[in-house]
Amino acid sequence: MSSTPSSISSSTAPSAATPSSAILGIIGVGGLADFVVQGLRRAGDRRKVLLSPRNAERAASLAQQCDAEVMPDNQAVVDAAGLILVAVPPAAVYDCVKALRWHPGQVLICVAIDVTEAGLHAAAPGTTVVRAMPSSCAALNAGGTPIFPANEMAADLFGKLGAVFAVENEAQFNTAAALAAYYLWSFAVIDTVAERAVAEGLPAEIARGLAAALTGGAAAVAASRPDLPARTPLETFGLPGTMTRQGWDVLTQSDALNAWSKALDIAIARMRSGQ
Repeated sequence: MSSTPSSISSSTAPSAATPSSAILGIIGVGGLADFVVQGLRRAGDRRKVLLSPRNAERAASLAQQCDAEVMPDNQAVVDAAGLILVAVPPAAVYDCVKALRWHPGQVLICVAIDVTEAGLHAAAPGTTVVRAMPSSCAALNAGGTPIFPANEMAADLFGKLGAVFAVENEAQFNTAAALAAYYLWSFAVIDTVAERAVAEGLPAEIARGLAAALTGGAAAVAASRPDLPARTPLETFGLPGTMTRQGWDVLTQSDALNAWSKALDIAIARMRSGQ
């Protein structure tokens, strides 16, 4: 394959063969690519993974750790893979996608904010476009990924990494994708609780491990009954006079939960600003 820059190869190099739908290509090898490939391998998925070369050191490291292959350029990735994950910075997405020659029927999954399904279709005519928002916990096959629109290949890919939530329209996707910020804010809650316990004499590893385990446990209980409000166990067991209720009263009186709602409003507005 040619080692010329993608902007040249995209306009001059003919495709050698129809891309294989069994091959995953990744354009933009940063943290998200690490999470996805590590999660796939951890799940026992041995599909061929092709990486773009721009972040050469990181791509080489990921290739060595996770049995992937670094390609000469972006066009080489597109020419060989049927499923392409575009994970370049948001400001570079459209230019990157437009510079490439896409093949009919390819599935283009974009994980950037500040893009639209229509904009991606215009940049890569003939492809099937999917938007997705995985999180770093995908490396541990945990958490969940919203996608839009529903797509079997994308659902299979992200289903190896955790739960998949296909939404009905782009407005719903932007709201769902904003919850990725909530995922990261959650670490601050775990840290606050754990470090307070450390200050009271609990060994750090026990405090941090227990706080994380209990947070994960609460998430598991909530996920097992999505038909019920997540606070149902709190209302069931947080009876008057219990330490649970006393602490809960402090949180509600200080308007702590409303602050979370306001923070999520900001994240949702940020997701919608690219429309």
